[in-house]
Amino acid sequence: MNVKQNLSILLFPKNQKLNKQGKTTIYIRVTIDGLKDECSSGIQILPGDWNAKTKTVYPTTPNSKQINKKLGQIKADLERHFDLVQVKDKIALPQTVILAYQTPINGKDLYQQKLENLQFSEQLDSLILEYVGLCKKMKRTKERMEASPEKIELFEMQKEELK
Repeated sequence: MNVKQNLSILLFPKNQKLNKQGKTTIYIRVTIDGLKDECSSGIQILPGDWNAKTKTVYPTTPNSKQINKKLGQIKADLERHFDLVQVKDKIALPQTVILAYQTPINGKDLYQQKLENLQFSEQLDSLILEYVGLCKKMKRTKERMEASPEKIELFEMQKEELK
């Protein structure tokens, strides 16, 4: 079942929370089909540096290029994690997308996943070869007209077992 979900990502400063330097943190709101969740981007700016229309930092702000680039990367990463969560879980929730985004990939876990995928792939290849071999054997037997009903039934049972 393929479910069409709508993702929306909003970047905004929480102006009511200023730190000692008078800066505010840019937050990220992920909305999927009306469900919302928020998290901090970790980026801090002066409240007057935020362009509410473009959802970016004004170009006159120091380090504006780096900040806007980072905000663009965050949005792209969240969109990618949204797609990954949809593939994995069939339905994505804002909390699961944010969690997937915030959870660093552990090299050991990634290596283990690759090993498991390789092992599964090898087993699948072996099973496919066995199935193809059985089908060829059935075809040759039928062509030679050597197939008794018992032999055909045995082949069918083996074929079903492989499926």
